[in-house]
Amino acid sequence: MKLITNNPRFLKENFRDIEVEYHEVEYLDILKKVRDYVHENWEVVTHPLYGSVKPNETIYRSVVIRKNTELDVASINLISEAVGTFEKFRKNKEVPQWTDRVKDDFSVIDHDLLLNAIKRIL
Repeated sequence: MKLITNNPRFLKENFRDIEVEYHEVEYLDILKKVRDYVHENWEVVTHPLYGSVKPNETIYRSVVIRKNTELDVASINLISEAVGTFEKFRKNKEVPQWTDRVKDDFSVIDHDLLLNAIKRIL
């Protein structure tokens, strides 16, 4: 499995069964990287829009994927809908210029939500 993330907090993690793939990119770029993997027979394991933080509110996104033997249609639909939802929210309102303190809070939220999901799948 892989964790695709732009959250630097995951750089400190050392998962036994999950490779952390960190990218210094924006939220949408993480979704697009996941989409690229899905088109190469990877399956989305954690929902790309988990939590109650809207895509136009946070800057961090992390998604766990796993290698599959064939193209997973459900994952294609899920990631395509996530990209569409992101674009819809961003048209309504751009992400504010958050202070470092707020950015850190969003990093903690993303990290904690994913850690809890990972505990359930491992």
